[in-house]
Amino acid sequence: MLRKPDSIAAKDTIVEDPILDPYFITKSTVGGYTVYQRVEKGTANTKYIKTINYPASFNSALKTIATQKLNHHDKLHYTSLKEYIATWREIEQGISNLTTI
Repeated sequence: MLRKPDSIAAKDTIVEDPILDPYFITKSTVGGYTVYQRVEKGTANTKYIKTINYPASFNSALKTIATQKLNHHDKLHYTSLKEYIATWREIEQGISNLTTI
């Protein structure tokens, strides 16, 4: 579901970092975490946010983003298992440098 970027509650905590782009995490004051993806649609490139999931923990939110970056961006065709795992490790390492997953 696409939403306007300003639809996030003002009291929610937003966690952004360039290494997570185009994803970010919010922590609700009344609930748990949400992982969002920034998207642009239409001829006017209107900006929206797309809900990816509602993980139970912050670490799960980071794992969700790593998996999304591996399977839904840049490269969608891997010619070997070794290449796929190397890409996963590169993404995981980038996030791990910030915190433990």
